Amino acid sequence: MNSRYLIGCLLAAQFLIPAGATAGKKKADVPVGWGYASQGPIEIRPGFLNRGNPILKLGRGALVAILEDKGGKGKSSLKVRAVNPTTLEAVTGWVDSSTMVRQALDEYPLDKDLLKQLGGEYLQDFTTTFAQIVRFVLRQGNQAPVLVCFIGARMLPSARLQVFHKRGGKYAPGPYIEFPISELHFAITDLEVRDLMGDGNECLITREPFTIQTEDFGVNLVIRRLEANELVTLWKAPLQFQNKASYLPRLNILTPPESNIGSPGTFSSGAVQYQKRGVVSEPVWKGKVEFFVVGREDPVDTVKVEKTCAWDGSKFAPLQ
Repeated sequence: MNSRYLIGCLLAAQFLIPAGATAGKKKADVPVGWGYASQGPIEIRPGFLNRGNPILKLGRGALVAILEDKGGKGKSSLKVRAVNPTTLEAVTGWVDSSTMVRQALDEYPLDKDLLKQLGGEYLQDFTTTFAQIVRFVLRQGNQAPVLVCFIGARMLPSARLQVFHKRGGKYAPGPYIEFPISELHFAITDLEVRDLMGDGNECLITREPFTIQTEDFGVNLVIRRLEANELVTLWKAPLQFQNKASYLPRLNILTPPESNIGSPGTFSSGAVQYQKRGVVSEPVWKGKVEFFVVGREDPVDTVKVEKTCAWDGSKFAPLQ
């Protein structure tokens, strides 16, 4: 064979074959265990010993793959691989080993095994190639914890929030919720776990963007709990809500102030804190509603909002 031709083929292969494919997966890319975030948020940084700006924050309850355990200067770090729910892209970085609870690799199924159990489109090569899984552990009081996974990819028409129950030492599919994927964003951009009831039966808290129409959109905070093999919504309230798709002919500020959230010609923004009442932690919405008129960028008026949404025994009181 002509030597020039051979060299040309080798050079072409370097560009066509993904980095690392010729040598197979590096040892550091193979999971050696799982890291559970019993507290949060936990910052993943690009450099060893937590150097560099955070590339992702893990909410409480997150479960990530551990790729490497490395020590230095009296401090050890874990190299982990996690999936950013906002983009459904995998990221690799380092966390302080003291912030994670380490668990054995055989404690939870690998991604390919979870997808195989779901069947249907999740058995297709295209899906298994591009699907990413965001994992969380949801503790259930005296019962075995469940594995909650947000599964999706940009190429798929929908994403799924899937529960896996542990039965006979293995995780099996349970209830799930399907979310359509828009061209602008995914159905869930952030997740965390909190014991709001004080009984060890943890709640899953998500941030979910929504769009009603052009210039009428926002982000909801949703609290769900697993009850009778179903993910039940206990509370939903917007953290942001812009409604500039229409305007009222004149300024009309309603009472109570939370009634103005989402009104025509307004932009609402707030944050949720949790306030103890007995053993229950109740959501408290604190924020403001800004009022706008056509042709003016600055608000013409602003009202502040603070409301505690009390627990009634089955759900939290609505914000509005």
